[in-house]
Amino acid sequence: MTLLTKTLLHTTDAYIKRLQKGGISTVEDLIGYYPRTYKDKSDVLEYFSFVNIKEPNTLRVKIESITTERTRNNKELSKAVLCDKGGFLSEAVWFNRKFMLQRFHTGDTVKIYGKPKYEYGKLSFPSPDIEFVKDEGASIIPVYPECNYIPSAWFEGKMAYIREYLRTIPEVLPEEIRKQKGFRTKAVNLTAIHFPSSKTDFERARTELAYEELFSLQYEGIMRKKNGELLSAGRATSISMNPETVKEIISKLSFPLTNGQKIVLFQILRDMERPFAMQRLLQGDVGTGKTIVVIIAAIHAILESRREKKEIQVAILAPTEILARQHFASSMELLSSFGITSDFLVGWLTPKQKTDVKARLKNGDLSVVIGTHALIEDTVHFKNLGFTIVDEQHRFGVEQRRALEQYSSHATGGLPHVLNMTATPIPRTLSLTIYGDQDISVLSEYPIGRKPIHTKVLSESERNEAYNFIATEVQAGRQVYWISPLVEESETLDIASAVNMQEILQGVFPNFRIGLIHGKMKAKEKDAIMQAFYDRKIDILSSTSVVEVGVDNPNASVICIEASERFGLSQLHQFRGRVGRGKDQSYCYLFTTKSYTGERLRAMERTNDGFELSEIDLELRWPGEVYGVRQSGVPEFKIADLKDLELVSEIREDIEEWMARK
Repeated sequence: MTLLTKTLLHTTDAYIKRLQKGGISTVEDLIGYYPRTYKDKSDVLEYFSFVNIKEPNTLRVKIESITTERTRNNKELSKAVLCDKGGFLSEAVWFNRKFMLQRFHTGDTVKIYGKPKYEYGKLSFPSPDIEFVKDEGASIIPVYPECNYIPSAWFEGKMAYIREYLRTIPEVLPEEIRKQKGFRTKAVNLTAIHFPSSKTDFERARTELAYEELFSLQYEGIMRKKNGELLSAGRATSISMNPETVKEIISKLSFPLTNGQKIVLFQILRDMERPFAMQRLLQGDVGTGKTIVVIIAAIHAILESRREKKEIQVAILAPTEILARQHFASSMELLSSFGITSDFLVGWLTPKQKTDVKARLKNGDLSVVIGTHALIEDTVHFKNLGFTIVDEQHRFGVEQRRALEQYSSHATGGLPHVLNMTATPIPRTLSLTIYGDQDISVLSEYPIGRKPIHTKVLSESERNEAYNFIATEVQAGRQVYWISPLVEESETLDIASAVNMQEILQGVFPNFRIGLIHGKMKAKEKDAIMQAFYDRKIDILSSTSVVEVGVDNPNASVICIEASERFGLSQLHQFRGRVGRGKDQSYCYLFTTKSYTGERLRAMERTNDGFELSEIDLELRWPGEVYGVRQSGVPEFKIADLKDLELVSEIREDIEEWMARK
């Protein structure tokens, strides 16, 4: 790699430091800093009457006069009166352009490029590009994103100094695929993106470089999947699907499964028949019934492995102790009805309790364990872990998930089937990119009879009306979640926000019991508060935005979110999913601050479909924010459009066909 220097770029140390802060330290980094679009100066107009005021225009004009003056704010203002071919006049203005009077003079014929304004019956051009007609440069000018206050024009000018390095950048696409697609070499595309000869040239380069960028990520994911299959071949417990066993388990339920749940269950059980470990992600929108599907799969796996004299164990890993306890409480009765032993392992258990659970896991007396990070400790060993379920898997690091495999089956040397779950609806393209190493199941169908949550965006002027309605809900015996806003990336401030809201709510509702929960509380304290809320000893629960309020409380019918415009739609949808779990109609109120004037939140009013909201979110925000965590491994694309599902799917097919021919 060649480091960028001030000598190479004909610049200063200050600019080199700015580039480094922006992640551009080498020639290769700068070459990969692609323009986001281009200025088209090829269509040159000669009459102001032909100008389109909705977009930038290029005009050939004559300077009638040019002057410079100081504004009241002591800014230098340059003005030029311009004359078109028909003799009509317009004005162009620039701020702080000292060179204007030195370089351009009355009588010069110039070419300007910019978006015009039409005000008070007069056409003007604010800060247009300007150049002499005889000095005309390229007609298609790349436009680079700003980086640490370094403008696009700086990048455009400096690219010429590294042009010779373009041919040294190695090819990424396999030669066979490049020729099959009819793509140019990488060097040709890099030249076309940074030094375009035409619009067609630029657009072709952008298309082919986007394909290449997505290809690299998809290829890595598919190779991880193939390697996982090779690594686990013959080491995972193959469990035959028994339809009669499935029917027997479902018959014990008090409700019917949706068609979506049946399809996903079939996909999971079919995977477990294969001779290598399952690698599947189950995406389920809030309230679509993921948990019961995986419990049925777990029971089927244990019962069928018993029949084949190779009884496996199942581990369910949850991100919080509250969620682990919830899974344990909701599944214990169904598990025990089939003679399956279960327990949970979390941090706050006594040393004696932990030792007991670990001993039963090691000798095989315990078939199902539900726990948190405590399951990943190197003192935890299974007799024959055959199936691992990771809930909200993005909350765990890759190494933490692998630890379950590492400590799993010392006696057998086997590897478990792995099912990852998430309640965060993720756009299809993002799923294929982040989870290229897994098969994906999607659960979006709601159980029959589930009522859509009524959602309303409220301004400050509507707050009292909402308070009155909430009071009637609590008086009717129902409960309320109240989420305080994310003040900034500071847990201390978030807690202060929730504490303050608890005090405000106590003043608004003096006769109601107001609770408080936040992430700094000890696990036992949080558990006690959530249990009190579940037991209806708390009417309104004030919470920070970062805490996992994951208890399935069917009596909670209202959730209020302060300063809701500070959250992404996907996160708001997650909050909303805390209500609507019982028989009563539920409500979600999105309070906004005075500064909010947008329409983005109206999408929450229009739909309860988390996948639809995630697609809207992806249009507006960085993919890592949509997903909920910046450090989740979500790539930041230089040129590819992650919303292009057709291209992502095409690339996966191309890779799989190419690998099959190798």
